[in-house]
Amino acid sequence: MKVILTNYHEKLGDVGDTVEVKSGYANNYLIPNGLAVPATKGNINQMQLVKQAAVKLEARNIKEAEELAKKLEGLQVTFIVKTGEEGKLYGSITNKDIAEKISEERKIEIDRKKIDMQEHIKEIGEYEIELKLYKEVKSSVKVIVEPDEESKELIEAHKAEKEKAESLSEKEKQEVEEEKEKGERDKKKAKSKESSKEVEKEDKKKTRIKSKDKDK
Repeated sequence: MKVILTNYHEKLGDVGDTVEVKSGYANNYLIPNGLAVPATKGNINQMQLVKQAAVKLEARNIKEAEELAKKLEGLQVTFIVKTGEEGKLYGSITNKDIAEKISEERKIEIDRKKIDMQEHIKEIGEYEIELKLYKEVKSSVKVIVEPDEESKELIEAHKAEKEKAESLSEKEKQEVEEEKEKGERDKKKAKSKESSKEVEKEDKKKTRIKSKDKDK
């Protein structure tokens, strides 16, 4: 089924474009949601006028998005948060939080839906978040998440305890290895001693035989 797009669609096209889609998709989704109209002769003529106006609007939107992208160059925001001993946040940082932070620190309003996060931030660290400003116009914001003083002390204490435990573990491993090596050395000594006794026993046996031969 042919339809004319009345709104920009990321996968189908721009306002005024005539596209062919499955009738079910057109009748159950695109048309009821005001995203397209049937490609009738009357609609085609009407949409040509709409498209001309849309081209001018598109040029303005792109220009505004590019200007905003320039303002956002090198953008960086920092969150000081309370965390557990492993640096995990009590809660999370969302695209809404980031939008509010940008507005607060840079006085720039950004729709939170344009802040492209795969998932919410749940632990301390540095994150590069993409900003989808308008169609192909994109920017980014560096989000730094740091623990507050109390949380920092907690993290450092946990880290020190962990390193101590790992150090003890390494010492135990070393002791086991030393015991193993000592055991191997003792085995070799015992084997060598046993071998010497066998040689001595054999020599004595030969000496007795020789003595008997002489007596004969």
